[in-house]
Amino acid sequence: MSEEHEQRWSAETDRVLRRTGWYPGRSVCTVEWENTLREHGGFEMHEAARRFLAEFGGLESGERGPGKTMARMGFALDPTVAEWDDEIFDVLSEQAGADLYPIGAVDRRNHYLGIASNGAVYVGMDSVMLLAETADEALEKLVEGIR
Repeated sequence: MSEEHEQRWSAETDRVLRRTGWYPGRSVCTVEWENTLREHGGFEMHEAARRFLAEFGGLESGERGPGKTMARMGFALDPTVAEWDDEIFDVLSEQAGADLYPIGAVDRRNHYLGIASNGAVYVGMDSVMLLAETADEALEKLVEGIR
């Protein structure tokens, strides 16, 4: 099983994620996030968001600096950063053509991260851009500084 996790992403991504508190098999309760965002923003958590947040929710990396194709910006995987910004997520979801659920923020909270029900991860604030087709690929891009 450890070989599977070694190949899940690069050694650098693995190192950074482990330093933030991730480990294989990590699972945290998402109920508090789900309730808070439903109460304060009307967000309905879908299964892709629940799976992602159970494994990675609460992790934060302040690593900044040169990356492979763009600067590393740091990230916070805390969905409550968008607690009162349901209108922004409505616009981002419309632009993405998918129901995006907040999973955190990047670049000192200047851009939100949202996950679609198919697992694709988007980044945006005023406009939205597909970051990656999968959560693992999105984490790799965030850690490694890949556009």
